Parts: sequence; C-alpha cells; structure tokens
Amino acid sequence: MNKESVSEIQGICLIILFISGSTLALPTGSAAGSDLWLAILAALVLAIPLYMVYARLLVLYPGRDIFDILQDIFGEFFGKALGLIFIWFTFHLAVLVLRDQGEFLITLSLPETPMIVPMIVVTLLSIWIVKSGIETMGRWANLFVILNAPIPTIVILMLIPQMEITNIVPILYNGIHPFLQGTIDTLVFPFGDVVVFLMVFFALGPKTSTKKVFIKGLLWGGILIAGVSLAEILVLGEDLYLSTYYPNHNVGSKVSVGELLQRLEVITIVATLTSFFLKTSVCLLAISNGVSKIFRFNDYRVLVTPIALLICNFSYFIFDNSMEHYVWTSKLSTYYFFPYQIILPIIILIFAKMKKRKKLNSKR
Repeated sequence: MNKESVSEIQGICLIILFISGSTLALPTGSAAGSDLWLAILAALVLAIPLYMVYARLLVLYPGRDIFDILQDIFGEFFGKALGLIFIWFTFHLAVLVLRDQGEFLITLSLPETPMIVPMIVVTLLSIWIVKSGIETMGRWANLFVILNAPIPTIVILMLIPQMEITNIVPILYNGIHPFLQGTIDTLVFPFGDVVVFLMVFFALGPKTSTKKVFIKGLLWGGILIAGVSLAEILVLGEDLYLSTYYPNHNVGSKVSVGELLQRLEVITIVATLTSFFLKTSVCLLAISNGVSKIFRFNDYRVLVTPIALLICNFSYFIFDNSMEHYVWTSKLSTYYFFPYQIILPIIILIFAKMKKRKKLNSKR
C-alpha cells in the first residue's frame, strides 16, 4: 500500500472532481437564492484556512493518513474510536453520493430502469478502480479533468445570449441571513467533503507540496462550480433554478447554436457522471483503507468488494423517495456533517501540535 504514489497534478485533479462531483448535478448554497454564486465564492474563501488545517495535519505526519495520526496522538484505543467516526462519516457520504447518481440517471435518462441497476454498475466500476490502486485512480482523474473541464466553459459561452443580468441584481436583495446560510451550506457541501482526502493522501509523493494540492484543487474546483452556478442563475432565474432538482441539465438543454449544436445536456450528463464516479471511488478507498488500518488487515483491497456492496445496499434503502432525499439534504445535512468536516480536524490539529511541541521540549 505504501508503495503507491500520486503526483501533485493527479492529487489536484482528484480534488477538483471530488468537489464538482455532486455539485454539477445538485444545487449548492440554494438558501442564498440569486446570490448563491456569491455564497459559493465566500465559502471558497472560508475553505482556504480549513484546507490549510487538512494540509498541515498531513505535513506534520508525512506518508501517513488520519488513522495513523489519530493513534499516534490519542493512543490506540481512542485513536481507533475516532477513526471509526471518520469511517462512518465517509460511509454515509458514499451512500448519499451513490444515491445521487442513481436518482440523477433514472430521472433524466433512464426513467423506465430500476434505480438499483445504474447503482450496481457504478459500484462494480468503483470496485475495479479502487482495487487497481490510487495511482490508477489518479491517472483516470487526470484524464477526466482534461475531458470534462472544457465542457462547462463551452456551455457557458454558448448561453451568453440567453443570460439576463437582472436575474442576479440587486445583490443581497433577500438580506444577509440567506446569504450566510448559503455560504455555510456550501462550505459543508461540497468543500468540507474533501476531509476524506486525509484518509487517502498517504500516497502523495515525498516531494509533493500537500498545501499546493489542497489549495489549487480548491481554487479550480470552486471557480468551476461558482461559474456554473452563476450561469444557471443568469439563464434560469431564481424561481426556476430553485424549483428544479437538476438545474445544470435544464441549462444544457437550452443550448442552441443554429442547426448544428442543440441540446447539449447529454454531454453535461457524461461530465457529471464521471465526477460522481470518482467521488464514490475515493470514498470507497478511504473506507477500505480505514477499516484495514483499524482491524489490522494487510491489504485494504480484500475489503473493497464487501464494503462497496454494503454501500450499494444502504444507498438503495436509505430514502423512500426523491423528495425525502431532497428534504434531508437541504435541511439537515449541513448540521450533520459540520462536526466531521470542520470541528474534529481543528481539534486534532491542536492536539497534534501540542504533542509535537512536547516532543521537541523533551529533547532539549
């Protein structure tokens, strides 16, 4: 496992796809209304110090992941207990992401297909890529970014004639509270989800700058979703944007350039699904790695298949319908995930620095 290595550019690409995975399909920061693009930019700024916390933890313990770090700081018993908390968070996140993929596909493309079918397909693909190792995942992430990154830009440029600046002015028309709520929601989803990389970036190359990987991935991924969200609001308007499950798909269907280029939503679906797939795979890798560390398996790959099937099973049964899923995600998920993504990493970093300082003082 420790022989695996991910380059700086591959790490950045993984974070870009992880951030944009669900967000290209699902709206984020919608509580801010027409100011959601501004809320995303504000959340991006707030995420920079948070990502510095993530990066600092890995810098203090080079070549190790959060599970090794926790046991070093808090001892074996409490370290493993905290590790299980991170595993549960990542498992729940993977369940939600896989469910998002299933609902996305059957709603837009395969309405007559049972939702479990595309979920099983994605699960099998995730098993394959995780068993191939994080190096393979990094290469695929590099390729997916090269293929997917131009798509939102092209679609946005084609939609310029349909954009209405009146859809976003006056700024902060609804007041400061919705804007702040949208900012916090976006900080948690999708930016806070990147805490998962504390569990998989054991494979970053020794000469790789961990801070650059996190910050560059954040900036590129954040600018991407901010640009897409702004274009969606400008084209659809606040009311239509907030009344649809998948505004990105609606915007893609409005592209029309003569007789040649029309209804590019198929391309946006492909770009979204590849990001979904990478996000699910990273979560699966993190869970498998964590369980192997806590229960002392020699190789995480032996756990990949049973864990993936468990994720698939939970994803199918976790919600009775799409409305229940939407209500939980929009009303409760921010408060549920906030401690895992923000409070715990900050506390762990404080204890890590205290322990490092204590070791330095003892050597003097």
